[in-house]
Amino acid sequence: MSSNGSILSEKVLVLNRSYQAVQITTVQRAICHLVKGTAKVITPDWTTHTLEEWILASQFYANGNGHRFIRSPNLSFLAPDAIYLTTYDRLPRVEVVFSRANLMMRDRYTCQYCGKSVKNPKDRTIDHIIPRSRGGKTTWENVVLCCRKCNIKKGNRTPEEAGMKLLSKPKAPRWESLIMEDFPKEKQKVWRHFLDFAGLIEF
Repeated sequence: MSSNGSILSEKVLVLNRSYQAVQITTVQRAICHLVKGTAKVITPDWTTHTLEEWILASQFYANGNGHRFIRSPNLSFLAPDAIYLTTYDRLPRVEVVFSRANLMMRDRYTCQYCGKSVKNPKDRTIDHIIPRSRGGKTTWENVVLCCRKCNIKKGNRTPEEAGMKLLSKPKAPRWESLIMEDFPKEKQKVWRHFLDFAGLIEF
């Protein structure tokens, strides 16, 4: 099947058979599941479709998204935003691995002291709220993204000692919250529907 490569690499939300979000995959891999019959397309109105049904229903759900159609000489259908695995019943992931990349997504590339955007790597530092030299651990609750200026100002002190205040209390993120930060608003709108339904997403 020929198609625009950018469409096939777009992301698709994957639900288990209880409609709980369990992972993110690509349109290409989602189509493989649909072809094998191990998944169905699911839409925000909770209608589900096999691949054959989705080919017919795509015209109804297009709503101006004609540019997202996957086309071949014989077939044309809309790239799905979400699928559910018909026999997969494992629970979704809860814990997020601590990493610099995940920390930046959790803190939305924003200094947690002054609120300045720190998307420029040269202005980006990691701050231990309780300094490591004073027993502070590298944990979600003790580490925040910080601009270089605030980091220098805080130095080897706690925020209280430095007369600084955190924008919010840091905590371990849910993976559902992280993925919502990294995708277009249109995609977030569809995915939020499923994540809110399962009571999984936190903002």
